[in-house]
Amino acid sequence: MFGKDYCRFDEAIVRRYKPGATNAEIEQAANPSWPPINKRIAGAHRLLFRFSPRLGEFDKHPVIISLCNTLSIQNYSYKTLRNYKQAIIALIRYSDPKSIDELTKPQYQAYLLFLVEKKRLSSSTLNIHINAWKFYQEKVLLRDKEFYEIDYPRQATKLPTVYSVAEVKAIFSATTSQKYRTLFMLVYATGIRLSEVAQLRLTDIDWMRRLISIRGGKGKKDRVVMLTAKLEKTLREYLNHHTAIIGSHQTFLFEDLETGEPLANRTIQQVYSDTIYAAGIQKKGGIHTLRHSFATHLLESGTDIRYIQQLLGHESILTTMRYTHVTADKISTLRSPLDDL
Repeated sequence: MFGKDYCRFDEAIVRRYKPGATNAEIEQAANPSWPPINKRIAGAHRLLFRFSPRLGEFDKHPVIISLCNTLSIQNYSYKTLRNYKQAIIALIRYSDPKSIDELTKPQYQAYLLFLVEKKRLSSSTLNIHINAWKFYQEKVLLRDKEFYEIDYPRQATKLPTVYSVAEVKAIFSATTSQKYRTLFMLVYATGIRLSEVAQLRLTDIDWMRRLISIRGGKGKKDRVVMLTAKLEKTLREYLNHHTAIIGSHQTFLFEDLETGEPLANRTIQQVYSDTIYAAGIQKKGGIHTLRHSFATHLLESGTDIRYIQQLLGHESILTTMRYTHVTADKISTLRSPLDDL
């Protein structure tokens, strides 16, 4: 109906109905470029969204300019800059026509009450608004901390979703694309985050020492994870297949064939969501659930929690300790009072 240029085909379908297709044709059908090559405007060069964000009505506001400049100078991540900017813009709109520099503590607490009761924001989103306000007061206006001391809302204690070993195998079996199956296996084998696996370079893999270096992870921290024998075999098979398609000019382990840029996080999430549906798994959760499963399964196998903390890149052991609440090896062996009736 729409033409093959507008469709993304499952790799298994391509191999079944077009057995004579080359590796390059299969890759183009399974991961097509957008917009289609024959529909592009001559001379136009498409940039990723992060390189050409849309200018909004508040981008020239002196408060937003000062906030963004301070965040950039102090080398905060783009995600933090975006979240803080959105939070301060919401505060500017709420306090208009009064300047937010003149807000008192009771007035800001009334704003927080407005976010909770009217906007129905969660405690985690509310924390972003508070952190943005504190950053603006302390780092931009250089005011004393006591001036804007605000208590954080209580966080709900939620246990991470964890797959069973059988469910992990089902996910890998349902992934028909070799590229994404390798990516999912890498996340489960090492516990690295989505943004970290997307930015992984070929030079980060130390084949001799059997280590993978994670550069600039969360909090701009580097760490290393293990490269096991099975993972090494999977990566080499993927690279041999991928090199036959694009040649040896490859920088990132998982990259867009057209632009040479790393795969977009949203693209990976969408493929993962489709795979979960195909595997028939009912548990809610994204690709980060593979990271939770990695930590939980290591803990159940008897691995020291200090090693797990280092592999996950957690600054505090308390963050890693939450996986002790979802390990099933001990809880599943306990007797219930019902058994004694």
